[in-house]
Amino acid sequence: MARIALIVTFTIAAASAPAMKCPDIVGASFGPDVKIESAKLMPATAKTPGHCDVRGTIWPENKFALKLPTDWNGRFQMVGNGGTAGTISLGPVDNGVRLGYAAASTDTGHDAAREPLATFGKQGPGNPNAERKILDFGYLAVHETAALSKKIIAAYYGKAAHHSYWVGCSTGGRQGFSEAQRYPEDFDGLVIGAPALNITGLNMRMIWNGQASSGPGEIKVEKMPALAAAVYGKCDALDGLKDGIIDDPRKCRFNPGRDLPKCAAGHDAASCFTPAQISTLERIYGGVKNSAGKLLFPGQLPGAEVSVPAGPEGALKSGWENYLVAPATLPLPRAESYMRYIFLKPPPADEWTYRDFNFDKDPARAAQNAHKVNALNPDLRPLKKRGGRILHYQGWGDAAVIAQVSLDYRDALVEKLGAAAVKEFYRLYMVPGMFHCTGGVGCSAVDWLTPMVEWVEKGVAPAALTGARVERGETRRTRPVCPYPQVARYKGTGSIDEAANFACAEPAPSSGGE
Repeated sequence: MARIALIVTFTIAAASAPAMKCPDIVGASFGPDVKIESAKLMPATAKTPGHCDVRGTIWPENKFALKLPTDWNGRFQMVGNGGTAGTISLGPVDNGVRLGYAAASTDTGHDAAREPLATFGKQGPGNPNAERKILDFGYLAVHETAALSKKIIAAYYGKAAHHSYWVGCSTGGRQGFSEAQRYPEDFDGLVIGAPALNITGLNMRMIWNGQASSGPGEIKVEKMPALAAAVYGKCDALDGLKDGIIDDPRKCRFNPGRDLPKCAAGHDAASCFTPAQISTLERIYGGVKNSAGKLLFPGQLPGAEVSVPAGPEGALKSGWENYLVAPATLPLPRAESYMRYIFLKPPPADEWTYRDFNFDKDPARAAQNAHKVNALNPDLRPLKKRGGRILHYQGWGDAAVIAQVSLDYRDALVEKLGAAAVKEFYRLYMVPGMFHCTGGVGCSAVDWLTPMVEWVEKGVAPAALTGARVERGETRRTRPVCPYPQVARYKGTGSIDEAANFACAEPAPSSGGE
């Protein structure tokens, strides 16, 4: 989930006192498949206001948390998960409670500590609910938790929430779009970031990159400064301003074989690249292909190579770390697990690894279960008809959920409904330089929630928003974040670190850095 560094500005109108006592929720009936395990009145602390903390399980294993603030703003907010889920997102729930929302989250029907990665989908006598767990992870757990939360809210406060909102990024973004597509009645407004809509494609990409990077072609983190320098040296100024940000990396015609410094024969160093390493980079940027050269899934866009201060110590970290360069400890095992336990039909043998994935035969096998977890349906007419709204954001410098996933979905949505109809209920914001959900060299700290509430409840459609680049709690730069396809353009005077000196404009043609 992206950390919001700006202050949410809409006012909170406190509702009347609760209609029932918090502990009494345990004894209330909310259906035969629901077990309320605890309901505790929690006093206010420095981190959260006073609230009723409700925990329970929806059959078979969907655990949830719902927190009901004493001073309620009349709204319901549900927050998404990350990765393969398996835990309740309590931190984002508390963010909602601090703003006065009744806020909820689910673990999506499995426990990551007992069933890490995608092992919750492993078929066998030891996991009789495997098929249901896949469906819960795909879409059912979120829907059932949202429906139950609304019932509990109505019982506790004596009236229903007047509006309901979704907030999620990555897996939480996919969950949000799945809700919009399958259960448009659940939420009035959905704030959706970097959505992993095409899980099959994204994991196939990780396997492709893993196969390419094995052996002498492995790209280690020590290479990233040289790679970033070559990319930014070629493409930073394409938008007319050399500011350490690549506005639209699709216009960057970076070519590893042509644009990178080459190591002398038989040598390797951090400042140069061997022929095997250049070949690996060509595959990473070029995308997933079969033996006939057909593109199966897009490659990495330039821009995420650069390093920025990260973590409490502020150590420099590239946007490729943890995803594309050694040690990439998470994506590859996760992709292998998805393929083994959820996607490939029939299931592969026990000795199967990501190295055995065949890009001629296995994509079709992996597609057989894709409908259970992917969220690619562009027909959002039911959501539009009932007045629902979507605010969708995506970082151009995302190495986990590549930007093309969001762009492709937006294009499919426009093709299905028409540009004018889409504009009535949907906005896409592409954030230059932003990594996965947050961070990076761009101005990724944006208050996405306030404009969503204003749009849903007051009919004020969002236009340009303000983003900030925040490092160690200090704002280093602000910029307008523009509704796609508009981009922020410098007015020609004043500091390039102040949003007031930029305006949103239609993009200009580019030579592509050739």
